[in-house]
Amino acid sequence: MDSASDRNERAGAAFGRRDAVRAAFRRWRAAIALPPRARWRHLGREWLADQLAAETRNRTGFLLVPLGLMIGVALVHAAGWAPNIWLTVFAAIASLGLALRRMGRPVLHPMLILAGFALIGAALAIGEIQRTETTILSGQATVRIAGPVVSRERTEDGRYRYVIAVAETERPILSRPPERVRIVVGSRHEPIAPGGLYRGLVRLGPPSGPAFPGSYDFAMAPFFAGIGAYGYSLGAPEAEPMPAPTTGEGGGLLADLRHVQTETRLVLTERISTVIGGREGAIAAALITGERAGIPDDAREWLRGTGLAHVLSISGLHMAIVAGFAMLAVRSSLSLVPAISLRLPAKKIAALVALVVAAIYLAISGANVATQRSFVMLAIMLGAVLIDRPALTLRNVAIAAIVVILVAPHAVMTASFQMSFAATVALIGGYAVLSQWRARRKRGRETDRGVAGKIIVALSAIMVTSILAGSATAPYAAYHFHRLATFGFVANLLTMPLFTLWIMPLALVGTLLIPFGLDAWPYQAMGAGLWLVLEIARNVYAWLPDQAIGRMTASGLLLLTAAILTASCLASRLRWLGLPLALAGLVAAPDRTAPPELLVFEDGKEVATLAADGQLAFLRPRPSSFIAEQWERAFEARAPRGADTERIRATISAECAAKYCRFTTRGGLRVIWTEDYARTGDACDEADVAIVSRAIRLAECRSGAVLVTLRTLRRTGSLAISREAATGRPRIVKAVRDPPERWNVHRLAPWPEYWRKPAVSEPPVPVTQPASATATNGAEVSAGRTVSAAP
Repeated sequence: MDSASDRNERAGAAFGRRDAVRAAFRRWRAAIALPPRARWRHLGREWLADQLAAETRNRTGFLLVPLGLMIGVALVHAAGWAPNIWLTVFAAIASLGLALRRMGRPVLHPMLILAGFALIGAALAIGEIQRTETTILSGQATVRIAGPVVSRERTEDGRYRYVIAVAETERPILSRPPERVRIVVGSRHEPIAPGGLYRGLVRLGPPSGPAFPGSYDFAMAPFFAGIGAYGYSLGAPEAEPMPAPTTGEGGGLLADLRHVQTETRLVLTERISTVIGGREGAIAAALITGERAGIPDDAREWLRGTGLAHVLSISGLHMAIVAGFAMLAVRSSLSLVPAISLRLPAKKIAALVALVVAAIYLAISGANVATQRSFVMLAIMLGAVLIDRPALTLRNVAIAAIVVILVAPHAVMTASFQMSFAATVALIGGYAVLSQWRARRKRGRETDRGVAGKIIVALSAIMVTSILAGSATAPYAAYHFHRLATFGFVANLLTMPLFTLWIMPLALVGTLLIPFGLDAWPYQAMGAGLWLVLEIARNVYAWLPDQAIGRMTASGLLLLTAAILTASCLASRLRWLGLPLALAGLVAAPDRTAPPELLVFEDGKEVATLAADGQLAFLRPRPSSFIAEQWERAFEARAPRGADTERIRATISAECAAKYCRFTTRGGLRVIWTEDYARTGDACDEADVAIVSRAIRLAECRSGAVLVTLRTLRRTGSLAISREAATGRPRIVKAVRDPPERWNVHRLAPWPEYWRKPAVSEPPVPVTQPASATATNGAEVSAGRTVSAAP
């Protein structure tokens, strides 16, 4: 029997449909009297007005705020737009003020809002760049450093990775010392706790740039993270360090809390790895403490190739499962005590406890940028529960995006930001549509399902979630990583129930039981679940591996992003515009430009040619696997694996003798590569492109050939070279802009890294430039001219 409310709901829906039909009939009757062209224009305007009115009733306009902010940030970082910050703020105020005066204009009003917040986003991005003062080391340097340890983690092979706040450098004294460095120590030594002093000889270098023009710039993230150099130790740090020098890192309560946090993470990581052991222990530690250094490469490859790499990064999924399990446990416990559940708001108490648990999870996981973003989103949703508002809404996602952009605008350009928010928006928008469809279907029907029906519904929900999230994140995986886990939804469908119902709840239980010494059994059970996940990933990877799909255009990514936002965020029939946008994005996505003939990495050692059939051949028999894989994925030239799983890569058919190699590209470019700077003249005379893998001062060939040296590569970054069909001259595409971005300005600084012996009466941080002499280590000795400490 239907209830009275069901009958009233059906009656209301019927009246609503009747009114809509009457309104449509009146429009058609008014349009018939018009000429044919005017008739269709009139109907189109009426239809658009109705849809925009529906969006206004649904308050979709608020979603324009984060969208505008993201557009502004992207214009600064991707398009290189650098307006005056104060003029930008003034223009934003003018645009938003004009929008207030045009409230009744359904098209102009949202456009002005979008433009105004885009200008604010640009101002935020410019302001962040200007206030970030990270000093990136200008070149390679072997130097003794001293400074407190900020963080420590252990790698898979037992080495230690330290982040050190550099307090001083000596032998040589660097003119532009980085504030922080990250080094790997392979020598045996007593591990140094965070806050302890590290002092020793290290080999440092700046973060590398893009692997090829148009790819991700690896110097951007360290710049905003405050890390100015990477490197490794040359021997163990000294056992008897001198007293800690002044660092500027701050002290007091905040420093003590940071040290306690880091120590807690280290203890937890060691405990989890010891109890579980193996690959599973390393992944369990990554899920709880965020330390991923111990995960073996094969496990990383399995997870990455099956679309499960997101499980290694503590994100919204992990936060939501842990907080949701805590909320469910607290609320269920309170419901067992009627004296409490009838007098106190159990749901709000459970939400508050879940928020505290999520905050503790944030602290012990290291609070990296992705985890902070997830916590912000979760905190906003739990806050909505506390004030009796819906938790899972697009408005809450928009608020979380606004908070993240205000704190770290550059996060908009990262793959993690794009993928996490795209997945969240698609899930909320997709489930909203599905909920409406299910509500229409079940009117007047019985909703009671048996156990089998509930299981089918749960599995269907997991499948829909996997498809929606996978489809939303696929464009960004393709654009940033040039790979696509085509059957990733299979692995996600099989493993997500394990993570949701087994692995993450046991992670929370085990961590809570550590103080009582009862953590072994939940951690071991968690390890068993992770073993199943790895087995699934290994088998799916073996049978259905991911595909290298080549380069993707920015226009294709923008169209697909517009399709996702349109289909997920709009409430009216305008959401169907997402379909043609998606089709247009799929057509525009493949980069159909001819691949380059020659690739040169910025170290001058990694050189490769692309044949007409797409085959990638390397100059060195054993090139850097990281760079080689970047090039292979981008240009769809994946090398086969041998019996020992190592890739078998082709080599260039070059004539090599005494570090002097000759070869020709598919287009006929004559290339010479040499490490012997004395033969630079010969290379210039014989080649169209002469590559000298030394830091010589000669900048060009008198013969007209293109000269590539370590000094030119330092300014240009990696190169993609092809032959111009019309002129026959080499056409060069550079990876680093001219002028460079702030995170690449170190390329313009003096190099090799200058230093000098300080005088007694001089300040402790000398900044001088040498005149001529050269020191050991390849660093030049200063003899007089003063230079700026900044690039």
